[in-house]
Amino acid sequence: MQCGNCGAAAIEGPGGSWICSEQCGWSRTTPGVATTPEITSTRCRGCDAEVHGLDGRYACGLCGWSNHWDEGHRPLPESDHIPEDATALR
Repeated sequence: MQCGNCGAAAIEGPGGSWICSEQCGWSRTTPGVATTPEITSTRCRGCDAEVHGLDGRYACGLCGWSNHWDEGHRPLPESDHIPEDATALR
């Protein structure tokens, strides 16, 4: 498994957890593909604040940094799998 933050190798820890071998702060407690989004956390690459996101996709509210969408822990759904009303404002 690879780190969902920096792409380095991940090391399996106790209880099925995974941590980054480069100590970037990334960790994951459930290996494999999740059926629902997983809340993850890491350090902001812009200001070093702790940031949280879904499936390894982050945006910092303090400095505006965000990681690239393809750095997430799993692929984004294909457009034909997104419900029509998923992007509608309510």
